Amino acid sequence: MDYEFLRQEGIRQLERMTGGQWTDYNAHDPGITILEQLCYALSDLGYRTGYEIPDLLADGGGDPYRSLHLPAEILTSHPVTLADLRRLVLDVEGVKNAWVEPATAEALKLYYLPVEQELRLAPKDGASEPVRLRGLYRVLIEASERSQDTQVRARVARRLYQSRPLCEDFAEISVLEPQLIQVEAIVEIAPVDDPAALLNEIGRAIADEISPPVRFATLSQTLDAGVSVDATFEGPRLERGFISDEALASATLRTVIHTSDLMRAITSVVAVRAVSRIRVSTGGAKEDWSLPVDPARVPRMNFDASMITLMSAGRVIARSKPEGAPDAPRGAGDSALAVPAGRDRNAGAYTSVQQHLPMLYGIGEMGLPDSAPPARKAQARQLAAYLMFFDQLLASSFAQLAHVKDLFSHGGDTRTYFTQALDQPGLRLEEICALDDGHRARLIDLVESPAEVASLERKNRFLNHLLARFAEPIGDHEAASTPSSQAERARRKQSLLQRYPRISSARGTGFDCLAPGGLANMSGLEERLRISLGLAGDEEITVVEHILLRPMSGDETQERPAPTDAPTEVPPAVLSAAREKDPYSLRLTFVLPEGVGRFSDPAFKQLVEQALRAETPAHLTPYVLWMAADAWAAFRTAHGQWLQKRREVLAATLGVNLEGQSS
Repeated sequence: MDYEFLRQEGIRQLERMTGGQWTDYNAHDPGITILEQLCYALSDLGYRTGYEIPDLLADGGGDPYRSLHLPAEILTSHPVTLADLRRLVLDVEGVKNAWVEPATAEALKLYYLPVEQELRLAPKDGASEPVRLRGLYRVLIEASERSQDTQVRARVARRLYQSRPLCEDFAEISVLEPQLIQVEAIVEIAPVDDPAALLNEIGRAIADEISPPVRFATLSQTLDAGVSVDATFEGPRLERGFISDEALASATLRTVIHTSDLMRAITSVVAVRAVSRIRVSTGGAKEDWSLPVDPARVPRMNFDASMITLMSAGRVIARSKPEGAPDAPRGAGDSALAVPAGRDRNAGAYTSVQQHLPMLYGIGEMGLPDSAPPARKAQARQLAAYLMFFDQLLASSFAQLAHVKDLFSHGGDTRTYFTQALDQPGLRLEEICALDDGHRARLIDLVESPAEVASLERKNRFLNHLLARFAEPIGDHEAASTPSSQAERARRKQSLLQRYPRISSARGTGFDCLAPGGLANMSGLEERLRISLGLAGDEEITVVEHILLRPMSGDETQERPAPTDAPTEVPPAVLSAAREKDPYSLRLTFVLPEGVGRFSDPAFKQLVEQALRAETPAHLTPYVLWMAADAWAAFRTAHGQWLQKRREVLAATLGVNLEGQSS
């Protein structure tokens, strides 16, 4: 961008190349004038490279973020921890609070018989070993106080199964019945203008202490609290805002109500001086100190049966039932970070240096007068033709800058060099060179042929750069020495980048058990493997999660072969020839068709097995099973039928309506 430096460097090079054969290099020399115009054009190009990145990416009026994933998309993830699952449930309409915890041993009573190597639903003898499955959870829901919605459980189930962690499942999803708590309190207050409003405020403070709500925060509130952007967007993406770890920790499920805690909540209200007396009950005896809560229920203040008395200077100011507050309205607030707007700077617009040369040169828009002799006109055309070489190089450089958005895009274009014709109305350049479509095609072929290996290699290097920004392995599994193989490699990387928010965040997420099976409903791991390995056509992978194969309610009554000498009161085995005590927990099997497409190549099969094991989350144990054609066909049919049956049973259990969903 230093015009003076460019000019001095140009003159230095001229002196080196021409020696004493040229002029004195002063400003009046036409060669120096042309050099100065070229230096100006270069400085203009340098100036434009300094445009803000959003402006360069918005060139041509496009969306500057079409190939950039925004923070809410790329920094969030599907649920990984129990806290993540709890946040997901809390985001469902009609849910006030929720708790997610490992399922108890009673959720599925399973026994292993080491001698027979069998799994049964009931013990057979003293040698039977109870099996505690891992990866099973129970979800307890507290519905909103004023909600009469009977579909809360079904909505929670749908939300959870859309983001179900891989090799994990929900043994129980239930809405807890409320245990109504009556509160009787006498409160000493300072003089106030509106005793009724104070009484309701005290009632809400008591209700929040008995059944703490979970507070959602907006993005600005979270950032103002000093939380970093990365930490703010950690975990699942929510519709209602953000929930801090502190908010989750404080909203525990109460197992006992202490009057001392209620007194502390009351005295935190402004204008309250003291609590003279407080008692709690559930309709029976009134307790002065504490009241136990049924473990299978959630406590909730009974506003209709509670009574609060306000006293001031020995006089009763108000005595009434407090009124409950309405449910907080749903709303996401400012959940998205503001991004800089892109301004279309038309970075590729190029004006020929011929437009800026003195008019007496005769090559500008004014040209030469009709009276000029033919030799003079020929000289002007000759100079214009000479300058077109410089113009074309500069015009292509400006075009390259205008296509920065394409260089760093995960779109379908594989070009890395760009050019533009010298469309300069008024200069009559078409009299020197035909600036038609054929000329434009020749320009493209001169800078880069899209079918060349070198061109595709450059595109792959750009895509490698974009993948490296996510610390993503390149995944160049095979040598790519032909245009078709290089193009396939680029296509695979582009697909990975386009789907990266899902592929990255759902890497440890299973398929939706309540949705129809098919390519639109697969685990995040399976989707990632299909793209990274470039599988197509019949090259399929089916991920079987062992936890979903566990015995379900009703399996003990199914007809199955049993030894004739087995006692009738002992149910037959649900799994025979068991290789281990627990074949279900945190295990999965990749099932693939043998000999199909590239699966017939031993080297590619080995590569696939390595990729399967490398991509599987570290806490899971993967198995790989190759099936011959006939076995594969039978497996696919049986697997599809099993998925559909399981989906129907699960939906019926959870009260989910499957109408309108095709199988």
